[in-house]
Amino acid sequence: MNYKISFVVISLIFYLRIHSVSCLKCHVCNTGNKGQEDCMEIPPTMTKYLQECHGPANVTCRIQEQWVDFDVLNQKAEKRTVRQCASTPFDAGRPCYYRAGFGGKTNVCNCLGDGCNEATRTASALILIIGTFLFYKFLI
Repeated sequence: MNYKISFVVISLIFYLRIHSVSCLKCHVCNTGNKGQEDCMEIPPTMTKYLQECHGPANVTCRIQEQWVDFDVLNQKAEKRTVRQCASTPFDAGRPCYYRAGFGGKTNVCNCLGDGCNEATRTASALILIIGTFLFYKFLI
């Protein structure tokens, strides 16, 4: 049984090591900003919005999908995508969370690694994390 736990720990360390860098780079854009409408879908080869995250507080990348349900505070009803550097520590048990309130809702995902907040890599990271935990669950 020890080898199973060791395998999971080594897999996670290997994954985190591959994605760790000395200066994190994240896609930084907002579809609500004029000229950044292409921020919603970022292909793996696009580096247009890739920026270095400065300061010790920026430890993860973040992608937020915001839905404004109706006109409130002079904002039109729409869906927005916001990509940014974030100070939220990465929690493998809860990389994504959902918030809802008056006038809208938000889905937020944090990730580790350069450019991980592009569309395809964020999904790949979540699949890898979930797959590792499911594999661990079935081994025990």
